[in-house]
Amino acid sequence: MKMRKKTDSKIKNVIKKTVLVFLMLGIIGVLFLGIINICMINNNKSDVFSLEAFEQSEVSSDHYDAVIVLGCAVWDSGPSPMLADRLRTAASVFKTGCADYILVTGDSLDPEKYDETGAMAAFLIDEGINESDIVCDPLGLSTYESMMRAVKEFNISSAVVVTTGFHVSRSVYDSHMFGIESVGVEAINSGYVIQPYNYCREFIARGKDFIFTIIKPGY
Repeated sequence: MKMRKKTDSKIKNVIKKTVLVFLMLGIIGVLFLGIINICMINNNKSDVFSLEAFEQSEVSSDHYDAVIVLGCAVWDSGPSPMLADRLRTAASVFKTGCADYILVTGDSLDPEKYDETGAMAAFLIDEGINESDIVCDPLGLSTYESMMRAVKEFNISSAVVVTTGFHVSRSVYDSHMFGIESVGVEAINSGYVIQPYNYCREFIARGKDFIFTIIKPGY
């Protein structure tokens, strides 16, 4: 009986120590991500504009290779409200004459089942953008891959990056890490609610892209 109690006690101690180790690793991981998030946001502040600020700023008179608009959810009826606002903003940015064309980048790996870039291009045409001024990247499956492909596949060296506010700092950071001279423009918000999930996902994604842009795995 005493031996059994000793064994049970040892098992409990091992479990406690294991839990404590994982807890400490979790705390360290969150702190690490927090530092990355703070640095990524603060270091890119001067390169991020609202649409109004961009239109009034001298940077809108600079010339860029492209306006890059990053994709997100497409519904059966067309772009989700978040994506629609990104596209409206990109159209307004392009109409300032600051770039040669708009690059829409998203998931069109299997366009018969899901076609982000096709829906994005159609929306831009409805916003008054000529079809000839729109280029699609159907394999922009992530922010990291979109910026890598912007350089490797489309030879972009300068860009205005348009995406939702919580996403713009990472997008500009990734573009800079691939050598793109870029500024970011936060998409307008026509009234949709950004869910806590989006912020949590972005918090983790900044840490992921921090590592990816250093080791630069392929796509």
